[in-house]
Amino acid sequence: MAETAPIVQRQRQRKFHRRSRNGCSTCKAKHIRCDERRPLCTYCLRHGGECGYPDGDAGSNTTEAGRRSGSRDGSREPHESAEPCLGLVDATPKDPFLGTSYEMPHRSRSLFQLFANTRVLYTTRVERGANSFIVHKALSHPGFLHAALLMTALHWAWSTGDVEHFRVPYLYHKLQAIRFVTDQLKHPDAVVHDGTIAAVSSLALVENALGSVDVVSSHLRGLAKIKELQGEDRRPRKMGLLQRMILMAAKSVSSRPVWDILDISRTDLVHQSMIISLLRVALRPIFSLYMLGNSYESEEPLSEVLARKAPHPRANDSNVLTPLRSVDSSRSGFIACYFYLYVIMREGTVDSFILNWFIEQLLADVCRTEAPMQRGQYSQSLWFWSVMFGACVTMAAKTSDELERSQMKVFRDAYLEKINLVSQVLRIKNWEAAKSILGLFAWEDDFDGEMELQAIWEEAVWEGDGRRRKWHSAENVDYRNAKYCW
Repeated sequence: MAETAPIVQRQRQRKFHRRSRNGCSTCKAKHIRCDERRPLCTYCLRHGGECGYPDGDAGSNTTEAGRRSGSRDGSREPHESAEPCLGLVDATPKDPFLGTSYEMPHRSRSLFQLFANTRVLYTTRVERGANSFIVHKALSHPGFLHAALLMTALHWAWSTGDVEHFRVPYLYHKLQAIRFVTDQLKHPDAVVHDGTIAAVSSLALVENALGSVDVVSSHLRGLAKIKELQGEDRRPRKMGLLQRMILMAAKSVSSRPVWDILDISRTDLVHQSMIISLLRVALRPIFSLYMLGNSYESEEPLSEVLARKAPHPRANDSNVLTPLRSVDSSRSGFIACYFYLYVIMREGTVDSFILNWFIEQLLADVCRTEAPMQRGQYSQSLWFWSVMFGACVTMAAKTSDELERSQMKVFRDAYLEKINLVSQVLRIKNWEAAKSILGLFAWEDDFDGEMELQAIWEEAVWEGDGRRRKWHSAENVDYRNAKYCW
């Protein structure tokens, strides 16, 4: 016994842990070991903590006024001196926040100006219209503003290809969005606002574009929970045409032979991210779209179903951003996340603010591939399917004023023109022929949205009386100029 005593004693000794003496105030208050990362420790980044450090780091503290406001009024950004100077189209001295309740931190104003003046279509920067409704909407609610700044940071990374350029503003505005949503969750009436839904959606979209699948699943569960808090009028029993198209396409694609899918994925040198995204959600889903589509027939809340089926969390560091594998890969993740979002939302119409970012990227791909399609260098059947789908997206917009309606009509008219164009290229003379072309990629004979799609196609190709075909002339519109699309 005397010989075994030292062994037992050694087994009972606690393992040595280095004490964190310089941890942030949040971790100390919760008695959590802090990894002392700057500007934000891993715990605070994931949970929306304040992350204040005792040495007075420039990114360590936010004012009490900032904690009370969804836009974090008066807050200081992490590593302000290190934040890159974003190139601006218009550095006008006019203060866009004058007369609002926001006090945007100085270093965030350059990002807001970039959002207000420029949009990124694929990787090309294009001037934004002077009276764009999404700029007005971003200033109407903190949730819309957080979403706009997060999305702009991601799109800027697509344009420059420099993820480090994007790291600091991304981490900062991600934290602000998490804090805002966490605060809104305390107020049932506020959390169901479209602005709050936009903030949650933008978090999921950006994280999926970066490949953080486990984090995305958490945001999608949060969105499902918010939808459960909405009234019955916001929880219709039947999904809209957009959601039904997504589910039909995913089901149809997943049932195709493997060699057929491979042929689709390498059809052209230039491809549309939407097609790759559909393959992605059909073959390697975060959550089964079929399960999401049938969730409302179950008595179990969707948020609880998603919690059980969530991917196993991986140990990762939220402060570290791996280099973007490619813009195409990031964009396909971005677009794929929209499919999950809209099936979870289930509504026939969805807020035009988040929908706008989706349509811009879809239409950018349509414009990039239009000339190759006309020359026969891009699959014409895929192009036809994508413009029919895009028209469905434009018709799912929920608008609140004349400015939104007029700008969404521009999107819709652009898609109708393109449906007419490809119908002439493919010599489609009636709906049965159009349906057979759709079937080359994704179609089901019993699809319950057929009559709605037929109405869209007929509106695009026939004059008002339905007897005379609309004439499309390439001389009238320069489709190679991407600015036409917007």
